[in-house]
Amino acid sequence: MNVSATDLLLELTALYTEPHRRYHDLRHVADMLCKGEELDLSTEQAMAIWFHDAIYDPTSKTNEADSAVLAVERLTAIGWSEERIKIVERIVLDTCGHVPSIEESKQVIDLDLSTLGGSWESYQRNGDNIRQEYGSVSDEDWNTGRGAWLESMINRERIFWTDWGAPLEKEARANL
Repeated sequence: MNVSATDLLLELTALYTEPHRRYHDLRHVADMLCKGEELDLSTEQAMAIWFHDAIYDPTSKTNEADSAVLAVERLTAIGWSEERIKIVERIVLDTCGHVPSIEESKQVIDLDLSTLGGSWESYQRNGDNIRQEYGSVSDEDWNTGRGAWLESMINRERIFWTDWGAPLEKEARANL
């Protein structure tokens, strides 16, 4: 497959602007990249941000894995080295459980979860947008699934992994 960087950007933009997206959209990517400017992200981390929710089907349990496959395919096609691609792939996969397996994942995970530590109003709005993405899921199933996710987050010893994310911990726990 012959892919240019422009083709890749257009493809990712199209994916993040799919009509069913309300939270996991281009604004989410832009928010993470803007906040990431404070962290001096590597190119691999920035690319992982672009790919981490590229495939987003609320009925699927393999979104991150599918997004990682897409990252490997597309970055290979534009000529990235295998070493760099493996870093991007690992970071994308780590966003599934929000537990870093490599150092490079810590900042990206904190950026991905940073909205948990925002204002209550922002947290509520984001939750409402996520619920809209899961519009085909019954209220009962939504409440069960979302409740389990929220409980898993609040029961963690830590939500955030970096010094940058640490100040968000208290507000995130209050919001959860």
